[in-house]
Amino acid sequence: MFIKLQDIQEIQIDHTTRCNLFCAQCARSDIGWSTDPACMNIDLSLDDYRILLEPFGQNKVGIFHCGNYGDALASPTFDETFQYTLSKQPYRITVSTNGTLRSPDWWRAFAQAGGDLLKVTFAIDGLEDTNALYREGASWNRIMQNVRAFVGAGGKARWDFIEFEHNYHQIADAEKLARELGFEKFNVKYTARFASVGLKDQAKTKGGTLKDSAGNLNQKDLTEIKSTYGSFDEYVQKTPISCKTKAERKVFIDMHMRLWPCCWFGAPLYFKKANRQKVDFDYLVQTYGPDFNSLRAHGWAVLEHEFFQAHLQNSWDGQNPKHKRIYTCGRTCGGKFEFSSGYGQNSNIKVIHA
Repeated sequence: MFIKLQDIQEIQIDHTTRCNLFCAQCARSDIGWSTDPACMNIDLSLDDYRILLEPFGQNKVGIFHCGNYGDALASPTFDETFQYTLSKQPYRITVSTNGTLRSPDWWRAFAQAGGDLLKVTFAIDGLEDTNALYREGASWNRIMQNVRAFVGAGGKARWDFIEFEHNYHQIADAEKLARELGFEKFNVKYTARFASVGLKDQAKTKGGTLKDSAGNLNQKDLTEIKSTYGSFDEYVQKTPISCKTKAERKVFIDMHMRLWPCCWFGAPLYFKKANRQKVDFDYLVQTYGPDFNSLRAHGWAVLEHEFFQAHLQNSWDGQNPKHKRIYTCGRTCGGKFEFSSGYGQNSNIKVIHA
């Protein structure tokens, strides 16, 4: 089986579909989510959070608003669900955001309400002249105002910096600024999105064409994989799989209250462009129905479903032809390629203020 309820240590949540930015490699823009009006403006509700958290009782769990498709702070229901989450006494609440939403006054109150339980990761990919080249629509001045308000009120913050060709020369200056602003941690990350499609240039933006940073180890790994397996698709089907979130005792909830093993797994269902991942999810829906993993329909009893009890593990090990290997698993958690942003760097996040 994948996991038992009492063993879950963190729930990753995609609280909303809303976002104020249009980042070039985000699934909202790159794979067509934003072209479907029916998918816009969806938010989890207070009742959803009751379903999520009531069964845990005194078994405290961490909450991570990871922002697969949306930024949680763009949601009109975030404030009330945040207060409810605090009342359930989780061991930690983490929010990942682009930092441009809400006012400085709101950020000061947010820090004070969350106290030591709350940690915020600001996704800032460059400095004033470069951040908006990828984070299209971001306001540098508003980010700085919000960061200063949050940290100044005692908030605990981390800066995540995705490295591109256009900003890698600014890493040292960004770290210096992070230190001056009072960030606790500074984290430089690669992106695997270039390598996974075999490109060094990708995605036109208002500022030009995004280019991968020199030295991204994902590009080196992709070359070796193709040499060994013939193609990346062949590698995905044959590589040993070691599930990251199973080992870390995490699960992911999407904005429709569907339970998935992780955020990478939960994304392809909503892709509007056909690709290998989308095909696998169509198979799951055809096999089990559209609500087989809906917490609204079944509560946490979804963990007793065949998909979590047998299908996942069998799909990795090839024990049952019905339980087909899922492309997302091989791509993300295979033995020779790390699709997740970070490339092992997340285990070496730089602490700049103890």
